[in-house]
Amino acid sequence: MLLAAGFAAKIKNTFFNFSLLALLFFMGVSLGKDKDILSKIADFGIISGIMSISVVIFSIIGVLIITKLFKKAEK
Repeated sequence: MLLAAGFAAKIKNTFFNFSLLALLFFMGVSLGKDKDILSKIADFGIISGIMSISVVIFSIIGVLIITKLFKKAEK
C-alpha cells in the first residue's frame, strides 16, 4: 500500500530538516574545537580582501580595453 502524497512529503521534509540540523551541529563542533580559528578567519579575510580588490581592478581594466576596441571598430 502506498503512502499518501501529503504524508510522504511530510516525512521527506522532516528528514531533510533533521539532516540539515545534524550537518550544522557537526560542522559547528568541528569549528568549535579548533583552537586557531580566529587566526584562520583573519587570514581568510585578508586573502578575500586582496582577491576582491584584484577582481575589481582587472574588471575595470578589461572594460576599458573592450570599450577602446569597440570605439576603434566604429570609426
